[in-house]
This record gives sequence, structure tokens and C-alpha cells, in this order.
Amino acid sequence: MISVMNRVLPARGLVFYLTEDLLIWISVLASAVLFHSQGGLQLDGQRVLLQGLILALIFHLSFYYNDLYDLSYFPPDQMYAIRFLRAGGIGMLVLAGLLFLFPSPILEAKSLSPAVFLSFILIFSWRYLFVWLLGKLKMEERILILGTQDVAIKVAKELLKRKALGFKVVGFLDENRDNLGRSLVNPKIIGTYENLRSVVVREKVDKVIIAAPERRGRLPIGELLGARAQGIEFLEGNRFYEQISGKVCLEEMKPSGFIYAKGFKKSGFAKWSKRFTGIMVSLAIGIITFPILILLALLIKLDSTGPVFYRQERVGEEGKPFMLLKFRSMKENAEAISGPVWAQEHDPRVTRIGRLMRITRLDELPQIINVLKGDMSFVGPRPERSFFVEKLSQEIPFYQLRFAVKPGVTGWAQVNYPYGASVEDAKEKLRYELYYIKNMSILYDLLIIFQTVKIVFFGRGAR
Repeated sequence: MISVMNRVLPARGLVFYLTEDLLIWISVLASAVLFHSQGGLQLDGQRVLLQGLILALIFHLSFYYNDLYDLSYFPPDQMYAIRFLRAGGIGMLVLAGLLFLFPSPILEAKSLSPAVFLSFILIFSWRYLFVWLLGKLKMEERILILGTQDVAIKVAKELLKRKALGFKVVGFLDENRDNLGRSLVNPKIIGTYENLRSVVVREKVDKVIIAAPERRGRLPIGELLGARAQGIEFLEGNRFYEQISGKVCLEEMKPSGFIYAKGFKKSGFAKWSKRFTGIMVSLAIGIITFPILILLALLIKLDSTGPVFYRQERVGEEGKPFMLLKFRSMKENAEAISGPVWAQEHDPRVTRIGRLMRITRLDELPQIINVLKGDMSFVGPRPERSFFVEKLSQEIPFYQLRFAVKPGVTGWAQVNYPYGASVEDAKEKLRYELYYIKNMSILYDLLIIFQTVKIVFFGRGAR
């Protein structure tokens, strides 16, 4: 188990990725040896190194944007093979474009083409071999959950959904002996707190998740210490849930969980670097998309009456209001009758060009002006309207904590959860937003920006 930016990543996933890199290097080297032996030329190690880097980057990007690094799709099926072929085709087109635009001895079709095809075949074969090895070697860490409350069940459900993490839940321990054999999710209650050490030995447990309330006299301290002395690793339930899911468990969250969180402590350098990153990304997007901005403005005017831009008051950092800028995607005065409501799927108020902009998220582009003005960061919780803030603050615990940072054009909730249109959706998104605030960093922001590009490209999660 590896922890990166407070997320649990499967160790076998690292082996999986590194092996693919190795196969690419082998392909490039084999192609270079073949090419140079036929021409009687001397092998250039530096050239082979650069070719391997370029080819690895192309493959990684192409696979990433086709969801081929999401191990939850394992084992591969027919659709997986189709995505793999599509990714290979895209990678080849990108390489062909580079060869055409930047002709050089390093990017030479004669030496790179065999490497591309060989890499493609080796990686495809390796992925199916990897699945076979997982089944044969049974590389799983066996998890025992101490407790049967809400967080215990949530941990079990997340582990069942994320089989690629390599954990197997063997069962639960409960205080009450009368509950033995009762099924909670899929694993059953297989013992009581007092049976901890014997269950650990019998089930060959690697880790114990403590997901029981820490009430005085309720936890089996003697059993816990005895099992720890045997080398068993113990993990706190809430923290483990956050690491595997990327969100907080609001129902079990205590104020101390936020009081001691590092993300709420914002140093001068952290603020400056986040601001600098937001400005640079916004300027880059503005320059690259400038022709698109002009075209969208014309299409909006031609499609319906009303202004090009839509200004709406939103709640920002520390609860301060600001005017959010967007391309208008609805009919003029859309809320004159309905009042403030969440946008719905197939919303009749949305214009034709507005629907297209929402699918591609292009209606959000003018918000780069809000970032440049300092009202927003590029990454952060999405800004909400004061009408909904008042409602949600009364119904959802810790909702006001999302205003500890500036709102963002994109955020952790946006790349993990589809567009929300209810209190329950807002609650689920808050789980992700508070996780982001607790673990905020520049590297985290860059990861979210990278994932946002993928979501925009495929038009996911929009309304």
C-alpha cells in the first residue's frame, strides 16, 4: 500500500505502470538495434533515451485519457479492448503529427514505427498477463474491520467498489455476541471484540481497521495491544476511509478532524503559489481559447435574445459575495418565474448553444476573469449562490467550512462527482470539497487541473 497526497494507491498498480514503461524502453531499444544494424550505423544511447521518453509520454497520455489506467475496469472485457485499440490509434496519430511538425533525427519514422507497434503488442499482452498473475498469486491484503457502525460499513463498501486497491474484507467484529453471523454488506460479523487476536490468526489478517466509537471501556485495549505486538497493523477508520475514497465521512466527522488538518493552515508561500498558478493557467487558457471565445459570443447572440455574458452573485472566501461571470446558457430572464432553482438535466430554460456549452463546460470560460481579479482560484470548491448557501448551511454539517478558501473554476468535487441538483448531491460534493481543503497543495491542484482537461475533453458530468 502506497500513500500519495494522502490517497491510498495499490503497490501492485506501481508495478503495473513501471512494467509498461520498461516494455516501452525495450521496444525502443529493440527497434533502434534493428534499424542501426541494417544501416551499419553505431547505436546512439542518448537518442534511444529521448525516443523512449517521447514514446512513453505519448502512450501514458493516450491511455490516461481513455481510462486505461483506471484499474477498477479490471479484468479487461470487450469494451476495454476497444478503448485500448482507440488509445493506440490516437497515440499513433499524435506521433505522426509530431513527426510532421518537428522533423528531426530523433523523431525518425523508420526507427520509431517498429517501436510503436512492438510497444502496443507488448503492453496489450502484459495487461492480460497481469490479470492472470493477480488471480494466481492472490496478491491481496486481508482486512478485518473492528466495529459495525456507519463508518465501518462505508469502508467495506468502498473496498468492495475498489477491488484494484488489493484489499479483501474478511469480516467485522462487533461488541454483541448475538450479532454473530449477521451480514452487513457482504462480509459478515465473524467475531466479537474479545476474539480479536484469535480471529486475526484464524483469518490471516494483515490490517485491522478500527471503525468503532472511542467510548471509554468499549474498545478491547488488551486485545488491541496483543495483536499489535504480533505485528498486525492498525488503521483509524475515518482516516482510512478518506484515503481510499478521496472524501470525508461527514456523519462521523468531529471538529478536531478539521482543527488539526494541515490544509487549513495557509502559509504565505502556499497562498502566493496557488495565486500564481491560477493566474498562469487562466492566462494560458485565455490565449489558447481566444478565437473560441469570440465564436461563442457570436453564436450566443445569434441563438437567442439577451446579453452574451451572465452575471450572478455568488458567495466567495469567508462568505464574501462577488459577481460570477459566465457565458449565458439560458433564455433571458429564465428565473423570473421559477426563482432560484438548481439546473436540471434537459432543463427547458437552456438555449441550443447553451446546451452545447454546458456539455463541454465552455460556458465556464469567462470565469478566468474572476480568477485574474482575485475573486476565485482556478482550483477550489465551486461558488454557490447565497440563497442555496443559507439553505444548505442549515441542513448539512460543516458546510460553512467550504468558505475557508477561495472558490474555484474547477475542483475535486467536479472531477469526481456529476453535476448536483439536490441537497443530497450538495452533501456528497461537500465530502469531496472538505477532503480537498484538508489536503490542499500545489501538486493536488495540478492533478485536478489535469483531470479537468480529461473531463472537458470527454464532456462528462455536465448539464
